[in-house]
Amino acid sequence: MKRRTLLQAALASPLAGNAAAGPTEDAWKQLAAQTRGALVPVRNPWPACIASPASEECSRLFRQAKNPYFLGDDAALTQTLGYVDAWTSSPSAYVVEARNAADVAAAVNFARQHRLRLAVRGGGHSYQGTSNAPDSLLVWTRRMRDIQLHDAFVPQGCAGKVAPTAAASMAAGALWVHAYDAVATRGGRYVQGGGCMTVGVAGLVQSGGFGSFSKRFGTAAGNLLEAEVVTADALRPRRTAASSAWRWTSTPAR
Repeated sequence: MKRRTLLQAALASPLAGNAAAGPTEDAWKQLAAQTRGALVPVRNPWPACIASPASEECSRLFRQAKNPYFLGDDAALTQTLGYVDAWTSSPSAYVVEARNAADVAAAVNFARQHRLRLAVRGGGHSYQGTSNAPDSLLVWTRRMRDIQLHDAFVPQGCAGKVAPTAAASMAAGALWVHAYDAVATRGGRYVQGGGCMTVGVAGLVQSGGFGSFSKRFGTAAGNLLEAEVVTADALRPRRTAASSAWRWTSTPAR
């Protein structure tokens, strides 16, 4: 079976009706205003291929889809189109392109108040389709890429209890290619992460974080010092030591 034929069959389910039910137009506008324009509708490029599989636009999309950086930069795309009889890639209806924890909290509050499915995407490097969901509001941390190196870091609440150590703070949207460039190439140190450059820092840490040098340096999660967390009530961002979430601080080896 040709890949375009397989794509047509896989995406034959009605994707056009993925607009989230419930919130009024005014409610969406209020969320957009609260997040200063970070709320945008998600455009799914695949239906155009279903309508015109031989078009140049479709051919260009298939060529670009081989590039994991291209997939990660589009809120509608995932690493795979799905698993047979398990799931089919279906993009979220709207995305909050979060720039800080306040944007994340606003999205979580909105989803809870309107009983919406909530999906979270960092690097988007998910083969299980967990970086989007149909009829959902997507929290996308791609813009949050700040990385800061510390020579003598002490986790909040741990002053006098642990010795200061070299560390790196990384925002939720950073990829390991960004982390290695900042910590290793420019900082002259090593940080325990993944072997694939397009994997997101936050996602890897929260899933354990086994990497190529874990036998020597342990897992990424095991090197976590502090994390800033947006909880389900989304009342405020909270920073906690020895927990994995949005802001990750790890100990780089010298």
